[in-house]
Amino acid sequence: MPSTPQIISDLRVMMGANHQLELLSSFRGVPFVCKANIESVEANRVQLKALEPSMACLEYDKHPRVLGSDYFEPALAKVISFDVLTGTVVLENLSYVGAKLGERMIVRVEPNEPITVKMEGDGIHSEGQLADISFSGIGVRILYADYSSSLKPGTSFQVSMQLPNGDISMPGTVISALKTTDFYRLSIRFGPDGVHKSLIFHYLVDRRNEIEQELFGVYNTLVEEKRAASSS
Repeated sequence: MPSTPQIISDLRVMMGANHQLELLSSFRGVPFVCKANIESVEANRVQLKALEPSMACLEYDKHPRVLGSDYFEPALAKVISFDVLTGTVVLENLSYVGAKLGERMIVRVEPNEPITVKMEGDGIHSEGQLADISFSGIGVRILYADYSSSLKPGTSFQVSMQLPNGDISMPGTVISALKTTDFYRLSIRFGPDGVHKSLIFHYLVDRRNEIEQELFGVYNTLVEEKRAASSS
């Protein structure tokens, strides 16, 4: 898919003004922003220079959001190449993000260890594995054999799980149920009951700190591997 001409035109203006961009990507569910300078702009691609550890996200997240300023509407791009040593990033297929940018900014951390999620309600007794958790809800993976058609969007039940810092039990409602190759993925939004929100908040803070440290470790490993490959 070719880049939107208006985005390419705007990027040329920003390059001429020496204006930096920000690349928004995620690692383990946590959003990270990396500043980048514009080096060149072609008809369908832009080459950037970024030298921050958070650029390691691009090794895993190949579709970052490109942010600019109040004058540049956020865009979605595809990573074509990424060199962790030089900080060179080449993006193609830039298109406008639209209203989904806010969702990308929400911290949804992935657990470090498997966490079982129990869903119980009227005629519902199901279990799944926690995929990610935010302050407002969770993602749950359910194997085909354990999935029930009653777990459809709009269904409400009690959600319980054991986080490292304590047990929580909250009302939840299915927002979506996506069938993948190996399992169903439910998106569940928490109800207004905030009794256990403090536990969730502290878990999010602690887990985000762990993920940040893990990302810095990934960056250092990528740099060492690249240097070793270039010297051999």
